[in-house]
Amino acid sequence: MQTLLDLYVQNPFWIWLGVGAVFVALDIASGAGKLIWPGVAAAALAFINLAEVRLGFEIEAALFIVVSMLGVALASGIHLRRPQASPDETLKTERRLAPQPSPETLTQASQDRTGRLIGRIGRTTGEFANGVGRVWIDGTEWGAEIDAGGEALPAEAPVRVMGVTGGVRLQVRGLMG
Repeated sequence: MQTLLDLYVQNPFWIWLGVGAVFVALDIASGAGKLIWPGVAAAALAFINLAEVRLGFEIEAALFIVVSMLGVALASGIHLRRPQASPDETLKTERRLAPQPSPETLTQASQDRTGRLIGRIGRTTGEFANGVGRVWIDGTEWGAEIDAGGEALPAEAPVRVMGVTGGVRLQVRGLMG
């Protein structure tokens, strides 16, 4: 403890800067947003001491405590007097959670998303192997299969979406010659 006091007497800037750094680190780690104020108070005292203004440890500690408490109080909203809501008003303002969609709704939404692609023109991203590959349409890559009666497709070939299989796989037909 004596070593810390000797360091404070020689250069209080580093002590206050260290205290401020500890509070800032704790604020970042906790995410509370309230421990930043003691860090700000300590940093202010560090820079006061850097300007060669020596207030003495007791006055500096008192300023640190007062500024820290005021900052935390302001950040916490203690200074605001909030009206209390009656139980009826509380029930009216409760957050209501959206109902969870059913699997049928999710399937329908997926089909609607892919269904709008029917008739659109895209390009293959690579060669189709065994009639299956990937196509690029409207900035999105989709799994695809060659439509019945279609022929093998090379990479970068233009295709038209003919249908949707299983809600997520597109049926495509080549537009070449």
